[in-house]
Amino acid sequence: MQHAEDAAFLWCMRDAATDQPHYDLRRLASLEERLEAHIDGLRVAEDAGLEIAWAQAEQYGEPGELFAIATLALESRHGTMIEQVLRFAESVPKSRRGLFGALGWVSRDALRGHVVTWLASSSAFRRLVGVIACSLHRADPTTRMENLLADEPSVRARALRLAGELGRIDLQRHARVALNQEDDACRFWAAWSAALLGERLLPIAILQAYAAAAGTYKWRALDLVLRLMERDAAIGWLRELGRDPSHARMLVVAAGVLGDPLVVPWLLQKMSVPTLARVAGESFSTITGVDLSEQGLDDKPPADFSAGPVDDPHDESVTNDPDENLAWPAATKLEAWWEKMLESFPAAVKHLKGSPLTQENCNAVIRTGYQRQRRAAAYELALMNPGHPLWNWRAKSAVQANQLRSSAQPLGS
Repeated sequence: MQHAEDAAFLWCMRDAATDQPHYDLRRLASLEERLEAHIDGLRVAEDAGLEIAWAQAEQYGEPGELFAIATLALESRHGTMIEQVLRFAESVPKSRRGLFGALGWVSRDALRGHVVTWLASSSAFRRLVGVIACSLHRADPTTRMENLLADEPSVRARALRLAGELGRIDLQRHARVALNQEDDACRFWAAWSAALLGERLLPIAILQAYAAAAGTYKWRALDLVLRLMERDAAIGWLRELGRDPSHARMLVVAAGVLGDPLVVPWLLQKMSVPTLARVAGESFSTITGVDLSEQGLDDKPPADFSAGPVDDPHDESVTNDPDENLAWPAATKLEAWWEKMLESFPAAVKHLKGSPLTQENCNAVIRTGYQRQRRAAAYELALMNPGHPLWNWRAKSAVQANQLRSSAQPLGS
């Protein structure tokens, strides 16, 4: 019972950790090792472990509980149990993320044969499961993609996303056509993938609209659109958004994406605003490469500070403090540091983690950066290399480590 409970809890931690500012590959691997130990405890318990895990899944219906069951089912390639998992996930929608997590957790070999069957299924949900499995492992469904891109909206949206993740330039036309889709998810992922596949002008306006609105795709859109835009156009757009106080946090995040050292003095000013201080510190670190905690440039939180609820109703975070894992910046120390280092950062040159943005720098960040920095590097590499897959910074750490060991760079020149 303890193994089942802890496996569910630790998977939820791991699921969140892939987008947390204080996790790198080493820390992710440590968390995954703890999770794997509890999964192994369930394996050893055999039928008794399965019975307990199923009881918890049926009682709570949460993703973590289903992750444990789905992992055991897929690893064992037990057809009846896999069928039970699929039926449970389809009937209990809130549990589905656990199934999807298991698809990414198990090896490709564990999925061999199943994915082909799911992609050819008459069930839209099973076709979706098949596409997600391909997405998480960056596996190409090859000729099946055209049918998937004409499927019902939920499947089509994920297939559009997969086209960009795989770097399928041959599907650029499909993404361009889908920019006019009425379905919100299809339209967003069409714009997102079209951008990764080499389009610029058409996706920018669509992604700007998503970024400026409060919705599911706001932060994903912002994270990509500023990397597509010319510097002056991006600054002009952000200044226009800045007229509305409700965009204050968005602008601070955007400054880090923009990567221009010219915004650093402005970020230092924002560190005096408690609700923006930590995310301003993160943007400062994204540009300069300074690790606030490790370099003694952090501070204690204000005595009277109390975090309020997240201002985005669609935000998946379960915490009322979206910045709880960010360091509080010591603004005075950072100002002194910046005065000394200013000449090392040429203005109007985009920087990531302390160095001008180059392919070599991005490859280094993929290896050593924190998760959000690694995500930024993955996007930049994909935009520099249309036709190459988007690096999966959420993949199991061992999978990423093996890929990094087998190649001098995540993306060759």
